[in-house]
Amino acid sequence: MKKKLSALLFLCATSVFSVNASETLITGKVTIVEGTYMPGNVVFQMNVGTSLCPAGKWLGWNKNEENNKIVYSTLMTALVSGKRINFYLIDGDSGCHGKFIHLLSN
Repeated sequence: MKKKLSALLFLCATSVFSVNASETLITGKVTIVEGTYMPGNVVFQMNVGTSLCPAGKWLGWNKNEENNKIVYSTLMTALVSGKRINFYLIDGDSGCHGKFIHLLSN
C-alpha cells in the first residue's frame, strides 16, 4: 500500500512540474505596443528577451478578441507606468506568442 501511495504521489508531483517545464519566462519592460492589428492580435516589444525571442523582436498575443483587449490594456499600463511584466512563452515557439502575462508592482 505504501509503495502504491508513494508511486501516486511521485506521478502527481512530476506532472505538476512538467507543466511549468514547457514555458519560458521573460521579465522586463514593454518598449512599444502596436495597436494596428487589434482586436484580433496584440503585438509588442520588450527590452529583454531569449535566444529565440530576443529584445526588440515582435512578441505576440492572440487568444480571442475580449482577452486581447484586456492584454492590450495591461501592456499599455506597463508601457506608460514603466512597470515590468512577466511574459511566459511556450518553449520552442519561434513565433514568440505568449501564454500568460503578469504586470509586476516593482
